[in-house]
Amino acid sequence: MSLLPLLLIVRLAAPAPAPAPAAAPAKEPPAAVQEAAPMDPAVKKAVDSMQKFYEETKDFQADFHQTYKYKTFARTSEASGKMLFTKAGPNMRWDYAKPDAKVFVIAADKVFAYMKEAKQLTISRMSTDRLSASITFLWGQGKLDREFRISKADRKDLKDGVALELVPKIADPRFQRIFFLLDPKLFSVKETIVVDPDGSENHMAFTNSKANSGIGSDAFAIKQPDDTQIIHLDGP
Repeated sequence: MSLLPLLLIVRLAAPAPAPAPAAAPAKEPPAAVQEAAPMDPAVKKAVDSMQKFYEETKDFQADFHQTYKYKTFARTSEASGKMLFTKAGPNMRWDYAKPDAKVFVIAADKVFAYMKEAKQLTISRMSTDRLSASITFLWGQGKLDREFRISKADRKDLKDGVALELVPKIADPRFQRIFFLLDPKLFSVKETIVVDPDGSENHMAFTNSKANSGIGSDAFAIKQPDDTQIIHLDGP
């Protein structure tokens, strides 16, 4: 199973697990509970510039190439296509061209997953107000530094830009950490890497990006054939 960007979004949208009951205080508190160090000034400047870019961006589109490295099976899968989003809605769309034609759309409070070869459209419900800041910052809403400890990343596969590592302040069983590679001039996101709990990595690289091109709501409509099977999971 390839881990699609939509699945990442669903993971981040799921409510965080309820905190465990407080344990009795230990005689000597562990060092891990110490306050996190303040963000490096250069990193903070990059994060603030990135947030500013997306706060001022009404819409965005780009080609993407996805590489998913399975840690357990020691193999890699690849996919490519085009993505776009607008703050109006907000809406987000991923059109996969290779290896299989498929479309994923988030429009307001619903998720549409269309498998072209199978002629199947699944509609489910998801409230965008439950999305993590790692997604909502695209719409100029979430603040990354409220949810993540952010530092400079040291990865050789993230180059020609500003590489950041984001670790959840509260441990999350759905992923370990996230990496961003920012354009050094615009501070838009050029690449992302999401590290799964088992160490598998979902690497997305974006090219031919364009902002504020006037994307309309009709760009998020899925036009499926009349014989498409529609599965509704968006009921009460």
